[in-house]
Amino acid sequence: PYPMDQAIDGRTAAALALSACVIVRQGACSAALKGAREMLSCVLVNYSRVLGFERSDCSFVSPLTMMRSDAPPNFWEREYAEVSVRSQEMTVAPPALHGYGNSGAFQEASESWERPSVPTGPSLGDGRACRPTGGKPDWYRMISDKDNKSPRHDGTTPTIHGHPHEDDEICKVTDDTQSVYKRSATRAVNVQRAFFSRDMNYSDYLQLDKLLDAQTTQSGKWDEEQHDELLFIIIHQTYELWFKQILYELDSVADMFASENSFLRGSQVSDSGLRLGRVVKILRILVQQFDILETMDAQAFHDFRDFLAPASGFQSKQFRLLENTLGLRKEQRIQHSGCPYFQHLREEDQEDVVMREEKPTLLSHVGTWLESVLERACGDEGFDFAEYMRKAIRQAAEHDRRAMDKFRARRGPEEERKQRAELEKKLEAHLRLFSPEEHARLLASGIRQLSFKATMSCVMVHSFRAEPAMAPIHTLLSHLVEMDELLAQWRHRHSLIVLRMLGSKSGTGGSSGHAYLTQVMARSRIFIDLCHAMHYLLPHHALPALPPSVHRRVSSLP
Repeated sequence: PYPMDQAIDGRTAAALALSACVIVRQGACSAALKGAREMLSCVLVNYSRVLGFERSDCSFVSPLTMMRSDAPPNFWEREYAEVSVRSQEMTVAPPALHGYGNSGAFQEASESWERPSVPTGPSLGDGRACRPTGGKPDWYRMISDKDNKSPRHDGTTPTIHGHPHEDDEICKVTDDTQSVYKRSATRAVNVQRAFFSRDMNYSDYLQLDKLLDAQTTQSGKWDEEQHDELLFIIIHQTYELWFKQILYELDSVADMFASENSFLRGSQVSDSGLRLGRVVKILRILVQQFDILETMDAQAFHDFRDFLAPASGFQSKQFRLLENTLGLRKEQRIQHSGCPYFQHLREEDQEDVVMREEKPTLLSHVGTWLESVLERACGDEGFDFAEYMRKAIRQAAEHDRRAMDKFRARRGPEEERKQRAELEKKLEAHLRLFSPEEHARLLASGIRQLSFKATMSCVMVHSFRAEPAMAPIHTLLSHLVEMDELLAQWRHRHSLIVLRMLGSKSGTGGSSGHAYLTQVMARSRIFIDLCHAMHYLLPHHALPALPPSVHRRVSSLP
């Protein structure tokens, strides 16, 4: 990186401009460079200010392609090089000022320099005359052919390197950069306005007066206050605060899945993985909080429990929203007291919970996205990943048969027959997993939730997780599995502590207590299909090489 507060000599400026042009222009269609392209353009906009480019001079990529016609000569050479367009002969003129260390010197030098007149050259053969360049290379015309927007003789419109939409794309990048600058300026003003408009302190920011006054013990309100009830309240309030944060993260991830035609781009995959990873950390804390609750003795709990009825954790609106957001299905729920789960909530909460149940879930978003991943990896050439895996399975089985033949003498006939029968049984079962018809049967019976295509995509991601482009997708799927496992652990710890504190007593909300929680725990897994996909995998050494075209696409996802 070149120091932005120092003058840049001509050779450095030319090298920066030309190198950046090549990178941005040729990288525009390279999936590997698309992620870096916006960053390059932002950097080049900054360099344009130092180099004296005028953004308004062109609508293409002004930091790269248009030099100011009145720029001091030392932006290109320490000694002014006057180029005759007609003869391409270079005549060295007297040295110009260079090495301006401050804006005043820069302005003085700019005003004192007079642009020499360069004669107009002959026609270029297409009706245009050579344009005077003031002794500087006409980079703009060389790169974009902007001087002529009329159709060529063959009726086609000139494009840059054969990509007609790149001008618009790069214009969008530079326009977005300008918007970022404006947003930064607006934010700076707003920060100052906020600083001078109120007296903010720690308690005000966190609204601690409200927060710390929100613990009212029912034993103290109606009888003698029991010491452990405050701990019970704080533990459950902490759960609700963490549920709020989890819902906030999950909603943001669902919004990203719903955008961009259900296909996450590179930065979105990273952001989604980061936020789901945060949810994983929070859920670990929620599981660990039972360690604190278990410091309460069962007798101490009974001292205030009677004052809590008919309130119950079953009535947590946020936990029901969490289940529905992730994708817990109606048929997975277990009714108690003869009515649907949402009827146990307050009337004002029921509508929100039922509406969330009707929206696309995170599980459905993930399924649609995985299908898109497989489609992009296989392309339009008809590559069948399921058939690729079936061939690999048969090949691995053949290797096992040959290995068994080599050691046939060491086994008896009965053991030989048994092992071969077992091998053929495993082969048949493994091949059946890659049958669309068999998967459709599993979907119809409710054993699977993800489509066949989404399942194949999951198998591909795990099989080729070493590919750099697959790594963030693999991480995202791993976070979903961890979330599911931690929720199961949370339910399990809840069931155990209820058994420890209450035995077989019924819950304050009317459920059967420990027995009910145990049934719920066994039926509440949401992302279990991502775990079932592990059954489809083969050892890495048993996977044949992907076709080159497929491998290129896999390497460039998402």
